[in-house]
This record gives sequence, structure tokens and C-alpha cells, in this order.
Amino acid sequence: MVFGSVLIRTLDLVFAAMGMLILSPLLILLLILGWFDTRSPLFQQERLGKNQRSFTLVKFRTMRPDTASVASHLADASAITPFGRYLRRTKLDELPQLWNVLRGDMSLVGPRPCLFNQQDLIAERASRGVFSAQPGITGL
Repeated sequence: MVFGSVLIRTLDLVFAAMGMLILSPLLILLLILGWFDTRSPLFQQERLGKNQRSFTLVKFRTMRPDTASVASHLADASAITPFGRYLRRTKLDELPQLWNVLRGDMSLVGPRPCLFNQQDLIAERASRGVFSAQPGITGL
């Protein structure tokens, strides 16, 4: 089991580093466009990770900066900016999470990390042992 964990972490590091390097022109372009869209292109939010440990998830901002920190489906749809709608539709808003993979907070593949205020989801995931896995960008 330890070998598998080391292998997965090594693959995460290699592919996340390659992704950040290869996609760096796109990341810089999206940062600039995001700056013009909201004046705050990156979004940081506390999430629950492996063993219910908190970490700061990084994404490109898709909503106005003054929007409440709730699950996306609970937020007011009018809070999503036109550029944010594009980022969400193309999944480009997820690219900064490669940084979370490099830091060891996330894996490329794993269950999506949840918010602290999603108590029902946290309880269900805890009962099913989901928190024993590293959260991922792509989901299972």
C-alpha cells in the first residue's frame, strides 16, 4: 500500500508540474483576463481534505468577489460573471488547483473536497470512509 501511495504522489507531482509549466501561458492569460473581470482573479476557499484536514483550495474566480461562500448550486446565478460562466463551462476555473496538487493538499484524481458548511455531506462522507482518500481535481 505504501508503494501505491508513493507512486500516486510521484505521478501527481510529475503531471501537475508538467501541467503548470505547459499551461503557464494560458494561466497567465486567464489571470490577466480575470483581473479585468473582477479585479481579483484568484479565489481561495477553505475545504476539507484527507482525514478532514482543512486546506485552502485555489481556483479562478467565477463570481463577483462579494458573493457568499456557499456551494455553487446554492449561490445566486446572477453572481456569476460572463467570463466566469466561460471558465466554468470549459472547466478552466479548476486549473489553479494544480498548485494544490503540488502542495500535497489534493491529488489529480479523487473525491471532490467539500465545504465546512456542508454538514450532511460531511457526515455521509465520514460514514463511508471518503475522508481516507486524498481529494482530487477530477473527482472519482
